[in-house]
Amino acid sequence: MAETKVDCSPKRARFFCTAGRGLERFVTEEVTRKASAVDVEAMSGKVFFTAEPDMYRLRQIKSGERLFLLLRKEPPLSVPKGKGNALSMLRETMVGESKVWISALDLWQNLQETVQHMNDVQNDQIKASKRKLENDSALYTSKLCKKEHGAGEVCILDEHTSDKFLTQSENQCFFNDEQTNNIPPKTLFSAKSMFTFRVSCRCTGAIAKLFTAQELGRVIGKALVRQFGWKPDLRKPILEVFVHINDLYSVVGFPIMRQPLANRAYIQSTGLRSTTAWAMVTLAEISAKTIVLDPMCGVGTILLEAAKEWPHVHFLGMDINASQLKNAVDNVKAAGVEGSVEFLKGSVLDLPILSESIDVVISDIPFGKKFASSKNMKELLPEILCEMERYVNYIVSYAVNYFFVNNTLFTKLWALKLI
Repeated sequence: MAETKVDCSPKRARFFCTAGRGLERFVTEEVTRKASAVDVEAMSGKVFFTAEPDMYRLRQIKSGERLFLLLRKEPPLSVPKGKGNALSMLRETMVGESKVWISALDLWQNLQETVQHMNDVQNDQIKASKRKLENDSALYTSKLCKKEHGAGEVCILDEHTSDKFLTQSENQCFFNDEQTNNIPPKTLFSAKSMFTFRVSCRCTGAIAKLFTAQELGRVIGKALVRQFGWKPDLRKPILEVFVHINDLYSVVGFPIMRQPLANRAYIQSTGLRSTTAWAMVTLAEISAKTIVLDPMCGVGTILLEAAKEWPHVHFLGMDINASQLKNAVDNVKAAGVEGSVEFLKGSVLDLPILSESIDVVISDIPFGKKFASSKNMKELLPEILCEMERYVNYIVSYAVNYFFVNNTLFTKLWALKLI
């Protein structure tokens, strides 16, 4: 594997996204489609790519966890004998020439200015959404409901917008924003007395048997202090230097955003991991003029992710828990997609939905750990799928369930193809 030369010109740069296990292919598809990325390389837990440093496009990546500017990517290291020699080699390899750091840091600073502007706009939107949440939603009966289902059992957002659709059938803090904002533009990295950093080092594979992550982080940190005169700050640094060394590659990068991509600013109450929800709606292959149902929607994360991407599709969420539905309504209002999503209260085993009225079903089916049931989930699953078959239309229905067993991620996908 040859060393990657990082092009940090204004026109394009080298980035990488971290991803949950099994989600690398979704990140690959997204960076190619949304950021026009080239030289895309997917590896376990990471996707490397080259793209224009356009934060408005890069921030649209929904399946990635964190976004980094790539400083250097080396092939697997051949460590010499002797701890001193090995540490010296690692220091020289991972730090390298100053001009590479200065070029990358200059681009990183430009990206920070864009991110700060985007955050300001986003904060204004969040404040407006909070004011909007103060108004209670009116209740009415959805046209998709059975006649015997009363309006008092329905939790809906907006009757006017719903009728219209029926007839048409941003974790850990990485950067200290206050410190960064106090430094004039274009002088951030010349102000050595003000610039602070920390090294976050991760070691796996053979190298982890020789050194701890703390040892390597300390060596790299001392080298940066000598080379640039920066001050270490483990609590609130301006810059985070991310280092990952394993048997496949050695990577140095800078996190671009304060919060991970997976942290959605528009989600007020968290439920299913947003990246997992995004992968599920992608698998469903949603198209225009379809009606999409999540019969066990919880706080509405799946519907929220789908509605943000397909605002002109009609989404319907159901849950038996009234408090969960209240959180779902708040989430949808905060995200500004209340014109696309409505909610009903009902049991997944007897949904108040007309037969053959739903085109696509997407759901994170509980498996009896976080949310208990009087029945065993092995007994409930056939009943749930049977009820889905009743109300689904003659297209394709997906019910996807991601779950952990003995720390291993399993995926079960049921596709009901009704001919």
